[in-house]
Amino acid sequence: MSLRPWLLIGALLGGTSLAHSQTTDPDSTANALPIGQGRLSQDAITLRFGTGSLDIRILPLEEGLLRLLSVDSYRALTSLVEEYRPRVDTIASSRGIRQPGLALVTFYGLAPNTRFDPQLLTLLSRNQFYRPIGVLPLSASFSNQQLDVRGQASAIFLFEQPIPVLEAFTVNYVSASTSEWERKLSRINAERARILGRRPTPPAPAP
Repeated sequence: MSLRPWLLIGALLGGTSLAHSQTTDPDSTANALPIGQGRLSQDAITLRFGTGSLDIRILPLEEGLLRLLSVDSYRALTSLVEEYRPRVDTIASSRGIRQPGLALVTFYGLAPNTRFDPQLLTLLSRNQFYRPIGVLPLSASFSNQQLDVRGQASAIFLFEQPIPVLEAFTVNYVSASTSEWERKLSRINAERARILGRRPTPPAPAP
């Protein structure tokens, strides 16, 4: 992976061709969004919540969502996806999945010797659970599944279906959860409408 995109992702969380990309927005207008006109920061599409000993951040990597980001953020994240595209395709193919959902997930330690289990992170939308079918570590510490204070471990998570980024969904980890995405939808829809030159549509309510 080139150094510049990785540094940009790290800084914002704490140009690659996408003709082959499978991280498409479920909405059919995803690819109608032009590249390079977005103004959102990564923070605008990043969910944060915690368990007391862990801080967890989730950034969906759906193409239609990434096109709402500023040019530098878009290029950094799509470069990251394309770097891992062969491994994503291998995992998806082994499960008979043509279009997996992807998310960049980072665990931050808030207490000494904090354990984490990536398989315990799930998404819930319209009474349907999205569970990880694969995890591609981005940092060596991820395989240890243990963090010290201020330690962090990142990975690309694969799900059976694209993440429904145009609807409200909940992220769960053990007993902690967040429904913050519903609040973010207003800004996401407004940015989509600005780029497409139309009035924003109200966000779908949480089921």
